[in-house]
Amino acid sequence: MGNKQSLVKGQLKSWVKRAAGETERIEACFSGLAYAPHSHDTYTLALTTLGVQSFNYRGELRHSLPGEVVILHPDETHDGQAGTDSPFAYRAISINPVEVQNILQGACLPFLHGGVSRDPRFVHIASRLLSEFNRPLQTLEQQELIYAFASSLQQVSGNSVKHTKANYTAIKRVLEYIDDIITTDCAMSHDITLDELAVIAQYSKWQVARDFRSLYGTTPYRYVTLKRLQKAKALIERGQPLAQVAFSSGFADQSHLTRHFKQCFGTTPKVWAKLHLASTT
Repeated sequence: MGNKQSLVKGQLKSWVKRAAGETERIEACFSGLAYAPHSHDTYTLALTTLGVQSFNYRGELRHSLPGEVVILHPDETHDGQAGTDSPFAYRAISINPVEVQNILQGACLPFLHGGVSRDPRFVHIASRLLSEFNRPLQTLEQQELIYAFASSLQQVSGNSVKHTKANYTAIKRVLEYIDDIITTDCAMSHDITLDELAVIAQYSKWQVARDFRSLYGTTPYRYVTLKRLQKAKALIERGQPLAQVAFSSGFADQSHLTRHFKQCFGTTPKVWAKLHLASTT
């Protein structure tokens, strides 16, 4: 990592590499600032492998050293930077709260307040999810590890028996409806409304919005946006022009894509494309 040339302003070159397979797993190296403040609608499970990974999270500056695990809750604002003058590196996986909620069946999403852990359970789970980047995760393998992640996080956070008042069955129907629309709509441009979702859930559209957030840590609108951004990321990593990426992933134009991309990932599509290009040179 350390002998690569700099991308910007004389710093050690920063880069991001994606693992094989459809699951979003990345390996990254940064000098200085990595990400501006942002929030995304997934859990992040990251294993620090080099240097000091620092980030502001829930009002405090946190630090993760090699061998420690970072666990970020959905919809929590954070940034990212090197904690020293030396670069830092990490491997990370994005875990959809839907996968966690499929295990919890209506319980509150568990929360690790400090954001950094040395707990052997999390280190073991992260190591198994992130050790082999040259092959895709097998479905059963991933499911078992996500189950272990959700269970361990419940035990650590103390939320093992705390349930929401949300109608889990109805909101799961809503989620499946949204996923079906996004899967079948090639341009991902279908304008899903709360009125549609209320019909699916068979109760108030405002209750649908509240219950969806309670169960999945985000709103229906942001869930749809995240799905579009995930598609945009994949297209960017394949080298597609950004204007085409915006159209293919359901955004009005490139500036619309850029605004949402930076809010969710803390960087722009253009920079993300350069980071991935840097990992191959």
